[in-house]
Amino acid sequence: MPEHNSRQVNFALVQITTEQLDLSMDLFNEEQPVTMSAGLDFGIQSSQNLLKVLFKTTFHQESAPFITIEAGCIFAIDPDSWNLFCDEEEGYFTLPKNFAAHLATLTSGTARGILHSRTEHTAMNRFFIPVTNIEAMIPEKISLQLVEGE
Repeated sequence: MPEHNSRQVNFALVQITTEQLDLSMDLFNEEQPVTMSAGLDFGIQSSQNLLKVLFKTTFHQESAPFITIEAGCIFAIDPDSWNLFCDEEEGYFTLPKNFAAHLATLTSGTARGILHSRTEHTAMNRFFIPVTNIEAMIPEKISLQLVEGE
């Protein structure tokens, strides 16, 4: 499906997962600067037209992480919309960059909410996932290999 295609993609968020949540305030030092790293991953389950987006972020000082969260959102894609992204001859499911970024933005917002909820009323609640341009983390379309029998 080309990036500029204006066809509507029908999908629904069907599950939210907390893959990892490590909170270690004892590793935090007020005197050191905090840096963050973030990453994305995508996966599919073709037999059920499901797409999973994972967003992971780590707050760390030097090389010691003191907060790590990885959250996932599983999206059910309408069969007609699924077929827009599938190339069974080539064996790939390809998401246009803009749609992948949209789903990744939803997932990063979900991770932000999970982190807030789990740290509310604690000293760690001052650390939150900033609102950023998630699309910048996705250099191009996302191509995932279709696996038979999946």
